[in-house]
Amino acid sequence: MPQLWTEEPRLVVTYDVECAGRVDHDFYLALAAQLGATDVVDIGCGTGVFCTDLATRGFRATGVDPATAMVEAARRRPGAERVTWIHGTAADVPPALADLVVMSGHVAQYFVTDEEWTATLAQCRTMLRPGGHLAFESRDPRAREWERWTPDDTRRTYPHPDGGTFESWVEVVDVSGPGDAPIETHQGHTVLPSGEHLVSTETLRFRSAPEIVGTLAGAGLDLVEMWGDWRRSPVSDATGELIVVAGRPASQSPG
Repeated sequence: MPQLWTEEPRLVVTYDVECAGRVDHDFYLALAAQLGATDVVDIGCGTGVFCTDLATRGFRATGVDPATAMVEAARRRPGAERVTWIHGTAADVPPALADLVVMSGHVAQYFVTDEEWTATLAQCRTMLRPGGHLAFESRDPRAREWERWTPDDTRRTYPHPDGGTFESWVEVVDVSGPGDAPIETHQGHTVLPSGEHLVSTETLRFRSAPEIVGTLAGAGLDLVEMWGDWRRSPVSDATGELIVVAGRPASQSPG
């Protein structure tokens, strides 16, 4: 039966292999240094790669994830003892803890409903100190990236950490909602070295740039920058990302 892959230990094992070399980690590490952050919270920290990278560079890092299997993997990672791990959500992070809050790996798109997204932004504002920043990325719906998530285009074979190889691919099963904010559901297929075929399902929300800016303002956060790719190009029809940096004004009161 399809399931949420973040709670399946056999899929968590393959996650880092499939996501190796992501440019977003280097981008956010550089951003943390640029902003002069000391305390960084990673919402949806997954297996903890970004948090341990932060810690090795001298940042005080806190990783937050609701998936038990993910947090357990993060706590086994070399250098994990330098990181504070929270098995929970943004609501479980103490207030005024961070200079910078990051949601990498398109975590922002997992908050599908307006209520989930609004609550998360409010929680991020609360965990930020006045003058702190929130950074995240979301795929620009104008690029219609989901149209390229077909079995033929996404099928790959990877070395499995425990030996042998595994195969994975993605297949979209539904796209609904308005064109500027569609909700997309896809199934991820993984065939393990044993031949076992695992299927997981996830749903993503594609928010437009105007919607993101409006929801930030509603949460008491000011847009600082928005780029269209990891090279910090301006957002355009030719770029596929909405990479956002927002700030909590220094004059705002706590809470």
